[in-house]
Amino acid sequence: MNFLIGLATALVSAVFAGLVLTRYFQRGGTHLLVWGLGLLLYFVGGATEVWLTFGWSELAFRLWYWSGAIMVAAVLGQGSMFLLVRKPYISTICSVVIGVIALISLVWIFSLPLDATRFQPNGDVGAFLTDSYKNILPQSIIRRTLPPIMNAYGTLLLVGGAIQSAMLFFRKQILPNRVLGNVFIALGGLLPAAAGSIVKLAETTPELSTLGSTLKYLAIFAGVLILFVGFQLATAGASQPKAKPVPA
Repeated sequence: MNFLIGLATALVSAVFAGLVLTRYFQRGGTHLLVWGLGLLLYFVGGATEVWLTFGWSELAFRLWYWSGAIMVAAVLGQGSMFLLVRKPYISTICSVVIGVIALISLVWIFSLPLDATRFQPNGDVGAFLTDSYKNILPQSIIRRTLPPIMNAYGTLLLVGGAIQSAMLFFRKQILPNRVLGNVFIALGGLLPAAAGSIVKLAETTPELSTLGSTLKYLAIFAGVLILFVGFQLATAGASQPKAKPVPA
């Protein structure tokens, strides 16, 4: 089940990233470029999870942790900042900071010694990556602090920005599709963030204990799917780029 969910997550996020990046090349907009990059990271997280179901791979594990645990939420949130913040220098400064963190964390994750002997998924990579993946990584303050900070930053921007936009359009009584679309985007941004809480709930609820990892990855898949629906709703009916005049 986790394999199928990971595969579906990779496929949906790949299509979604292609759609957003195509829209960026047609219309411009830095927020679309950054969202597209964030969705590519979403794809990497799902694809590397699928990769690991076939056996141990240092490259897949390192990319899975870097993209999913550290970067994807922050990059998606940064796209929302470019859309909503009216002072471009603020978005630019924050993007430089996120870019530096991305580079340093990538170097860091690829420099860590991994204990491959602790990779024992016992046929369920999803459950292992939910419960026991930290056994492969050495203890460090970066591992304990960087992922929650980056995820909180990105979720706050993505979800908060969507809620702000929905309220703005609702108060003005215009573009109801954008109100609904932003509600979906907020929900889609919250679901992956809630995945950890779902795992904790499964740990304390015997009826869910065997489904903890499945519920987590199902929430991650549902998140990108709902984001996709929200984006489609929010951009429905948007004007197409004007055609260039043809010389007489």
